[in-house]
Amino acid sequence: MLTLILASSFAFPQSTAPTAPAAKPAPAVKTVAPEQLEPTMFPGSAAPFPEIENFVKGDSISSFQAGKVYVVEFWATWCGPCKAGMPHLSEVQHTYADKGVVVMGISDEKLETVKTFLDKPEWAEKTKYTLCVDADRSSHNQYMKPAMQNGIPCAFIVKDSVVQWIGHPMTMDEPIAEIVAGTWDIAKAKNSFMASAQASKMQRRMSGLLREAQKTNDYAPFLGMLDEAIAKASPQEAVGMELQKFQTLLGGANQPEAAYALGKKVVAALIAEKSAMGLNQVAWFVLDSKTVKTRDIPFALNAAQAAAAASDNKDGAILDTLARAYWDSADQKLAISIQKSAIEKTEAGPMLDEMKETLKKYETSSPGNGKAI
Repeated sequence: MLTLILASSFAFPQSTAPTAPAAKPAPAVKTVAPEQLEPTMFPGSAAPFPEIENFVKGDSISSFQAGKVYVVEFWATWCGPCKAGMPHLSEVQHTYADKGVVVMGISDEKLETVKTFLDKPEWAEKTKYTLCVDADRSSHNQYMKPAMQNGIPCAFIVKDSVVQWIGHPMTMDEPIAEIVAGTWDIAKAKNSFMASAQASKMQRRMSGLLREAQKTNDYAPFLGMLDEAIAKASPQEAVGMELQKFQTLLGGANQPEAAYALGKKVVAALIAEKSAMGLNQVAWFVLDSKTVKTRDIPFALNAAQAAAAASDNKDGAILDTLARAYWDSADQKLAISIQKSAIEKTEAGPMLDEMKETLKKYETSSPGNGKAI
């Protein structure tokens, strides 16, 4: 599968807490702890027993028992994916109950908030495992922070007080089966986790450089780091990074000559991979992005045609892009014909409504002249 590293994917949670008034400088020199750059908890690390304030549902537990497997999952009542995964956690608990597996869900919300949530029949039925409250975030600081995990739901599988696996609970079926069976390769799990951590670190650095470039209009540092990443990437990963570079060159950096030279290479690679979505993304970016100042419409049309071919002309959204490319190419007849086909292949909803409005525009106005609509 094509890996795309996009500017829109470089987003990280920000604190919503109000800014406190500036404090008077302390007379003594204050030592500031350095920013954590690498995970200090990973598969193979010692796993402390979570410092839990209240057990809201299930049996109270005071320690990890030797030989038993524990799933320590972090969740919240406001988290949609957390709630969507609760039946799966209940299934895991049921499946491995006779093997001594214990699933523990920990929320850092107020006790009353969690109690009120679990009192509702729907969630009482969907949660057949131990649920806890840790409002002061002690367990978060024991697990999530050292593992550099910023999003929930997040699960840690522990056996013999050692972390075996870290990840999204919906992806833990294979790991927990092997951990319970005693066939789990913890060294391999550590290598995979640390490689993922390095990728996340690179994305954070690139995100910072991109934000700075957008402020200063100096894209050289960001593009330089992207080139370094491309040089180290596998051929498959490199295509996604080169797509990101193409968009940056054509958009914010406004270097169309270099952008389209690279774009031809990217399109050829995407055609070879039969990546309909990647090709569609190239075409739509050229046709519609407000950051693009020089639109090569024949280039966009070529990418859109290749995307339609790769999807066997069955994807309404991709055909909508192709219709737009024909419209901007001043081919009103084909634009209308393709747009009608796009509408036929799209389910009811906001996207279909928008496509119908676009068709009206194609039918009642003059086609484009190479500029964005």
